[in-house]
Amino acid sequence: MPRIDTAGFSPLPELRSPTFEVSRRFDTPVVHRGAASHWRGVRHWSFGWLADHVPDVPITLVSGNREAEATRFEASSLRRYLHALERPSRRPPGYLKEFDLLAAQPELAIDLPHETLIPPSHRRSIFCWIGPADTSTGLHFDRIDNVAVQVLGRKRWRFVRPGVVERCGAVSAKYDTWAVLASRSAVDLVREGTPSDFFWVDLEPGDVLTIPRGWWHEVTNLEPTLFVGGFHGPVLPVIARGTWLGLRHQFHRLGWLGRGNCACHPTGDAPMNIANKEKRP
Repeated sequence: MPRIDTAGFSPLPELRSPTFEVSRRFDTPVVHRGAASHWRGVRHWSFGWLADHVPDVPITLVSGNREAEATRFEASSLRRYLHALERPSRRPPGYLKEFDLLAAQPELAIDLPHETLIPPSHRRSIFCWIGPADTSTGLHFDRIDNVAVQVLGRKRWRFVRPGVVERCGAVSAKYDTWAVLASRSAVDLVREGTPSDFFWVDLEPGDVLTIPRGWWHEVTNLEPTLFVGGFHGPVLPVIARGTWLGLRHQFHRLGWLGRGNCACHPTGDAPMNIANKEKRP
């Protein structure tokens, strides 16, 4: 079971407001308690209900913590996976990361009005993370802002202030298209820092979390969970960043960058031999 202690971490700042300020950008992560509690997805969804309302499309699950460990995948189907989360087994399934649920079933968009949380002028990309209890995402930071909503279950987040991982020499050489990975966990690094650099929060259904680009974070599912994240930013900066990262990713696909050590292909496999499934704005 992943370590989920919070010793040395400070509570993340919280806001409690009936409305979410779409136009306001925060320089630190902030949790907006209950800001999406009125969403139909938060109020009425369950994994069993979802399994009955989605097509049984093939999916690829992440096995283990691919950010900090070897990258491994397993195949499944969406309905079978959701039913498994409704009835947890002794061998839990893997983690469904960066899944475009609304592309698989567009009718669900009315239950997840995530675009209302993002400035209308911004370029955006909305994905779901769905997984069983005790699965995790290793320490990393994203290259673009994110607004995340907890829909089902509880999830623990730990944050590390920008610059701390770099000063500790803990930036990983492992390749990821839209993120930078760490070689050590936040729980390990907290011994070398101060509480003002490390934060934690448990998200409950209906909570909204704003994550500025560049903030290191790692996540552990306390229960089977579903949350939806919206990566976003002004059009021109996002296009410029995406163009640069797209060129960098071509080098990766050709095997010139991150060969055999990336988050998008099984560890040891050459990128040019496997179709890349990573998606971002």
